Amino acid sequence: MGKKAQFHVGEWVQGETWDKQRIYGYVVKIENPEDITKVYIVDSVNEELAGRMIRVLTKSLQSVPKQEPAEAALEQLIDMALLTKDEEWFAQLSAQLEELKKQYS
Repeated sequence: MGKKAQFHVGEWVQGETWDKQRIYGYVVKIENPEDITKVYIVDSVNEELAGRMIRVLTKSLQSVPKQEPAEAALEQLIDMALLTKDEEWFAQLSAQLEELKKQYS
């Protein structure tokens, strides 16, 4: 039997719904049993799915490779950290933004 994919809440994933529609989003909840994952859909070939949370078979998902966010994206994430009053996330994002600015100056 194959090894099950292990996802974490907040992890970016891509995959297919049961009816083979491509989706891109992040994990909201790992259902019990772990063969179902609740995903917030950011983008999909089916535009009606964007902005919704759906349950997807875990085996039909793959992790999205990690990427360093661009400056504009970091600034937006910093705004979100401020809105959610997440000091640790704010500090982490601010450090990433400063490092990015040093690289390109």
